[in-house]
Amino acid sequence: MDATVANGKMMVRLTGTGDMVAIEPLKKGLEQVRTEMGRLELPGVDIDIRGLYLLNSSCIKALVRFIYLVQTEGPPMSIRFLVDEKLSWQARALAPLTRMAPGIVSVVSSR
Repeated sequence: MDATVANGKMMVRLTGTGDMVAIEPLKKGLEQVRTEMGRLELPGVDIDIRGLYLLNSSCIKALVRFIYLVQTEGPPMSIRFLVDEKLSWQARALAPLTRMAPGIVSVVSSR
């Protein structure tokens, strides 16, 4: 997980495999993102998963928890997932998150 701030927005890149080994670092990283977003008063975060080749259910659960905490505790922000249009599973896996928080979460396909 790599996070940077540019143009008033945070960019988080997830690469490799979102398997059992990645769960705890992902949880901790997302909590740090939420903390920094509040500290810097940034309006949104882009989470780029185009370099991710596996995302298991436990990692999806960590993303759900992140979104839930944004909804209930803040800070208010938009969350945009960037997915690879050639890896169709990415958009399918994240589609329920857009229904969970339609005003907060979006999924954008690109290369």
